[in-house]
Amino acid sequence: MKLLKILIIALISLTLMACSISVNVPTIDTGFSRTLEISEPAFSDVDDNKIIIEMGAGRLHISNGASKLINGTVEYNVEDWKPEITRSSNTVSVSQKNSSNAGIPSSNIQNDWNLQLGDDLINLTINAGAYEGKIDLSGLSITNLQIADGASKSTIHFDTLNPVEMDEISYKTGASDIELLGLGNANTKNIYFASGVGSYTLDFSGDIQDDINVRIQSGMSDMTIIIPDNARAKVELNNGLSNIDATGTWTISGSSYECGTSGPLITINLDMAIGNLQLKQQ
Repeated sequence: MKLLKILIIALISLTLMACSISVNVPTIDTGFSRTLEISEPAFSDVDDNKIIIEMGAGRLHISNGASKLINGTVEYNVEDWKPEITRSSNTVSVSQKNSSNAGIPSSNIQNDWNLQLGDDLINLTINAGAYEGKIDLSGLSITNLQIADGASKSTIHFDTLNPVEMDEISYKTGASDIELLGLGNANTKNIYFASGVGSYTLDFSGDIQDDINVRIQSGMSDMTIIIPDNARAKVELNNGLSNIDATGTWTISGSSYECGTSGPLITINLDMAIGNLQLKQQ
């Protein structure tokens, strides 16, 4: 009873203190729309060209078709968010270093990135905050792909075969809704995917050239894994998921799920805290 009285008094004191505290929340000043034009040539005498894209909250659209290494525009209306373009021996960096400023915007924020990449060998890194993205890597020669973001709604797809072998796809995200489509066309042997809460689809459709090793670490999420009929798959579950829905022809042995009889082997090691897993053989 004494402890209960103490807790009640403490709660009343905190409530009275909260009433007397005023919080000044900073604002983000938005102004007129500005456009940064990007037109950067490729490097000569390098094995591949490294492109680093660093942006905050906004929209990101990437496709092929650039006449140079990277062309495009960034439209923004926060003056401090003007991206900086830097070049080193083999790297082009387009970086929005001040986009993490916290505060309430004075009006609608504009931060739209529309980029095209060229035909050169490209090592691509994307670091972003909360963004909406459509990243179409079809027709590009990607040697390595690394993406890290906070909370996003994005689609990354390979509609045609990557003409060069990629070292690795690495995707790290927070609470997001992400689709990785046409991974069989990525032409990579290694994929790492780490996520928090969200909805995720990994679709391995495409012209798979070789065996693929996949490592997935996820929190509480809805995960869909799609295996095409031109490949075999072995999915190893390292945690006790309570809801697994396997469609197609799967052989189940304990925490191991296998499908397919011919083609390259996709080996997937999955750590997932809790959630729903759909395994689809198509």
